Amino acid sequence: MNIKHFSLLAGLAAITLTSFPMAVNAQKMHRSFSKLNLTDQQEQQIENIRNNTYSEIEDILTPQQQEQFETIKTLRGQLRDAKEATNLSQEQREEIREIKKSVREEMESMNLSQEQRGEIREIKKSAREEMMGILTDEQRQQIRQEMGSRRGKRGFRRGLF
Repeated sequence: MNIKHFSLLAGLAAITLTSFPMAVNAQKMHRSFSKLNLTDQQEQQIENIRNNTYSEIEDILTPQQQEQFETIKTLRGQLRDAKEATNLSQEQREEIREIKKSVREEMESMNLSQEQRGEIREIKKSAREEMMGILTDEQRQQIRQEMGSRRGKRGFRRGLF
């Protein structure tokens, strides 16, 4: 991604996200997990899995791809916080969609090799399985229902990360 496009993306993100109340907890769980009434131990284990997953992914990226990955992680975290804000206007929702589109474009511009994509897919699969193993049967059922309802609304899409 060229510097001009990146600067525009960062500026748009900063302007948009400053208009939303940000979550106080920087380690906010993904929305699917936040509804599960996780124990402190489960939250910590899931956070550890996420951090390990990010490290494993970074290990297979080139230095330039690692920089892009850091940008993506930051923007996705900010987007997640912004989406949790209540009473968003239609305009604010549209701005979030545009930023999400820019994040997807950034991921695509990383020019991952087929081998890297395959490795990332396996890392993510392993992390999902490990996270599901931490949950109780009831929590697993809840998350499956949540994921199923999302798929029904938007179709099933997987990002690179």
